[in-house]
Amino acid sequence: MKIELKQQLQRQLPSPKEDRDKVKQVAIKGLAGFLIIMVTLTGLSRTANALTTPQVTIALPKGGRIEHKIQGNGVLKAKDEESMEASSGLKVKDIFVEVDDRIKKGEPILELDAKELQEKLEMSQDDLAKLKLRLQQLGLNEDYSTVLSPLEEANNKVTKLEEEKLNATEKGKVKISRGEQKIKQAEEDLLSAKKDLEAFKGSNLEEQLKKAREEEDEAKRHLENQKYERDKALKRSEQALNEAKENFWMTAGQGVDITSAQQAVDRAQMEYNITKSDWDRNVKEAEEKFKKAKDKVIQLENGEVDQEILKQEEEKVKAAERAVEEQKRLQEDLIVEQEELIKNLDRQIESAKKEVELAVQKENNMDLEEQQSEQKQAIEKQLMQVDIAAKEKEISRIQKIIAEGGKLVAPADGMIKEIKVEKGQVTTGGELVTFIGDDSKYVLEVELSQEKSEGIQVGDQVIVTLEGEKRALENTIVENISYVQGEGGSKKKISISVPEGIPGMNASCEVTNQSEQYNSIVPVEALKEDNGSYYVLVAKKKVTTLGEEMVAERVNVMKKESNESSVAVEGAFSPQDNIIIKSNKPIKSGDRVRLMEQ
Repeated sequence: MKIELKQQLQRQLPSPKEDRDKVKQVAIKGLAGFLIIMVTLTGLSRTANALTTPQVTIALPKGGRIEHKIQGNGVLKAKDEESMEASSGLKVKDIFVEVDDRIKKGEPILELDAKELQEKLEMSQDDLAKLKLRLQQLGLNEDYSTVLSPLEEANNKVTKLEEEKLNATEKGKVKISRGEQKIKQAEEDLLSAKKDLEAFKGSNLEEQLKKAREEEDEAKRHLENQKYERDKALKRSEQALNEAKENFWMTAGQGVDITSAQQAVDRAQMEYNITKSDWDRNVKEAEEKFKKAKDKVIQLENGEVDQEILKQEEEKVKAAERAVEEQKRLQEDLIVEQEELIKNLDRQIESAKKEVELAVQKENNMDLEEQQSEQKQAIEKQLMQVDIAAKEKEISRIQKIIAEGGKLVAPADGMIKEIKVEKGQVTTGGELVTFIGDDSKYVLEVELSQEKSEGIQVGDQVIVTLEGEKRALENTIVENISYVQGEGGSKKKISISVPEGIPGMNASCEVTNQSEQYNSIVPVEALKEDNGSYYVLVAKKKVTTLGEEMVAERVNVMKKESNESSVAVEGAFSPQDNIIIKSNKPIKSGDRVRLMEQ
């Protein structure tokens, strides 16, 4: 019975080998399931990562130039408007013209009462005699100039020193800039001399002669270009000097302080002298270079190529090296001299300001009654001088009208712009008629910010379009640049000569300037700023445990120049680097990114 039960149990229970096989199958199925789950989770993770990683737009840095378009709007003005005036208290008998009428030189514009004119002349002459008599009674003469007080003298001294510092700074900048150009030119000459020496060593007589002739042609073209540039620069500088002189004489004729106008003339004269000296030197150097090139051709044509020429070439290299060192030394001396000059002027200004403080204290301690008396006397003298000048001008004007039979006549062929009186009306003094001569030119005045006007110079060609017109005018150039009064130097007025138009007509202008050549220009959106320093983000590939990823890396750059859309930069990146322009999410250096499909 027991034997049968045992046999029955053996038939029902599996063998040990079968148990192991079943366990192995379960393990394989479990591993397979685990792997499937891991693959699924990895795929889901990558999908989620792709959805959350910022997408970026990239661009490669390109070489080129930054273009600046400067635009502005203004109003046309007649350049030579003439205001015709008459004294007060004169009856207008008749008016012969209307506004916008054409009129010939010498034709009458309006007529004043002759009897009243004669009476007005006699009264004005009597008034002038009384004023001069009063001036004599005060112990003065017509050339009287007010004596400055100690405070005024001290303030004037400060102002003069500050202007001297400003002039010295501007002059120093010009000299330093030109010194840098000379160093650059000397270094270029050195490089050229070295190349010439190497080329000479490896060339035969025919090649040397060919190259020498090319150098002679190049030296001749350079000489002609230097002469042309010198003439153009001198013309501009001479124009600025003449304008300053004209302004000086106009200011002197108005009887006001001419100090500022005289300083403007001095500055313009100084700039003209510097420009002439520099360009004369450049032309002389070009002439010497041309002569040397020409002599070299003659020598080669005569077959005089030997060790002496080789020595000359080697000496040129040495001379060019010495020239570079000399220019650098001169530049260093100039910078030190400029710094010492500015320091000295700063000390003088500080000392002068202390003198102002002492003068203020001294004036405060003056007797009040004496001070008031001096002020009253000075004002009375000034008013008398003004009255005398005005009365003399009035007499001259009346005499001219009387000589014309009591009529105001056209000084030239032209047009009546404005009539400010009516027939039968009595004049109140001042302008009666505004006249524009046919020879008058027109000017477009446009106000621009200091920054926008930096690239514009007198003589530049400008695109000008009148309101309602599509065609741009021809022969429109910048003829004057001045600061806008009351703007503290923040704005400049650009005056552009215009060959045609109507006074009061609106017009627009456009000037296009290009920068120097840059190696790396990127969209302006790519440039970032951090505490005053600039950088860009570059998308670079990086190998990680999960595979290859794209990461944003920061590269510090130096901003050179920019416009509304582009910026020139310098930094440690190559032309093949992907510069990040924009991203659909905020990113920083080290963040993973993915490129937006384009």
